[in-house]
Amino acid sequence: MLSYKSILLYSSLVLQAQATVLQFTNPNICCALLHSKFPGHSKVFSSLAPQYDDLTFYWTPTAQVLPRCVFTPHNTNDVKKAVKLFARRNCQFAVRSGGHSYNPGWAGIKRGVLISLGNMNHTSYSTHTGLATVEGGSRWTDVYGALLPYNVTVLGGRNSDLGVGGYLTGGGISFYANKEGWAADNIASVEIVLGNGTVINADRTHHSDLLRSIKGGSNNFGIITKFRLMTVDATGIFNGWYMRYPLASTDAYLAAAESYCNGGVDTDTKSHIIFSASIVGTNPMTNVALMAYDGVLDPLSPPTVLEPFFDGTVANATFQWFAPNGTIKSATDGLRDAQGSGNRYTMTTVSIQVELSLLKKLRAAWLEMTTHNLRITPGFLVQFAFQPVGATWIAASEAKGGNSMGITEPLAVMWIQLRWDSKDDDNTMLQYSRRLIRRFERIASRAGKLANFRYLNYGDRFHKDDIIPSYGSGSVTRLQNTKALYDPQNVFGRLVPGGFKIPE
Repeated sequence: MLSYKSILLYSSLVLQAQATVLQFTNPNICCALLHSKFPGHSKVFSSLAPQYDDLTFYWTPTAQVLPRCVFTPHNTNDVKKAVKLFARRNCQFAVRSGGHSYNPGWAGIKRGVLISLGNMNHTSYSTHTGLATVEGGSRWTDVYGALLPYNVTVLGGRNSDLGVGGYLTGGGISFYANKEGWAADNIASVEIVLGNGTVINADRTHHSDLLRSIKGGSNNFGIITKFRLMTVDATGIFNGWYMRYPLASTDAYLAAAESYCNGGVDTDTKSHIIFSASIVGTNPMTNVALMAYDGVLDPLSPPTVLEPFFDGTVANATFQWFAPNGTIKSATDGLRDAQGSGNRYTMTTVSIQVELSLLKKLRAAWLEMTTHNLRITPGFLVQFAFQPVGATWIAASEAKGGNSMGITEPLAVMWIQLRWDSKDDDNTMLQYSRRLIRRFERIASRAGKLANFRYLNYGDRFHKDDIIPSYGSGSVTRLQNTKALYDPQNVFGRLVPGGFKIPE
């Protein structure tokens, strides 16, 4: 509990920070100071360096902004020195783990200093503790690969190209979520560099308030240089596949989805389904379910909870493997290869309590608003998807200490993902996405089924100030108190402009 004296001190520091917000140091000076601190170590790269283009490449060009220089630390001490410098000299910066955000400036910065953690990518495993230690600049494909020889894995990205840091601090939906909870809930401890350059370790015994807060609290507290993660058994077979159904099967598809979301998901937590539909250009809409199963799958005799999707209840199914009888690494690498990089994307999200009539209304609104003029946009693809967060998922989270996201009852995370080719169409696509999610909110609210939660990792730039408040007032208060204690000068709000911030 914060003392009155602590609250007064924090308020004074916030006012000081606000008074100097327009006095950031010229980024050229910041880059020069950084270079002088790391002379001859090839850790600071200007826009003239041959490495600069690779260091500023993003999965989607819509997220790309160009920093004045890029700093590539090799260890925690490097990060510590840089953060102390930036805080002392009032230099704006951004932090990049994998750079998979859809939003410009979330894992990058225009004209400031970009800290790219890509060189900090080592993963190790302790047979004594059963924990994996993963550095903050790792990507999931390397983490999974490093752990498979031990027949264990961790809860991580379903696309293996994702970076560890942003994914985990945003919550993290994994293929094991129905049984093990959010990926963030499986963080045992972190090593984190705070805004004053102090390095601390936070676990459920020491700095437990900070550990809970980073689970969904994003980039508001510091730079996490190491995650120590709980592991799960990976000795068995893991399967991943797509099921496709035509437009004519939509009613049966949505009925089966509603049944799975409202109870079915909890009866077999080895299963994992993303329910989606896609429109590609002027082609007819197609229903697509991305499915995974932590175990053997025989399409002719599927697990009971999956039978409606195979037995003709949802008619005219087309089956396609992306990871037959494989591992978590082969499944996530398969999705990485299928999704690729280089296209323009955006994503936006809302959450609902699932009801069949509501799903039908939302689907109808989506089809109505996806006009011919939009569909003839070069490279146009839109996906409307949802996924249940069930009772067993929520219970697993609470059993592991809880998180910042405030979910207490089952819901479905729903999102829209758009793809297109040309920068000239950015505004049209972004506005379509924004109008569509607003209409979804109105429809769900009128039905009494709108959930007060937005999943941070699917959040868009238009909801910059809405994501963390959607966790609920109790969670926001805890986050504010933690922020006051661990970042009293608001370094990661004032000097790191991108991302979803804790309300003051």
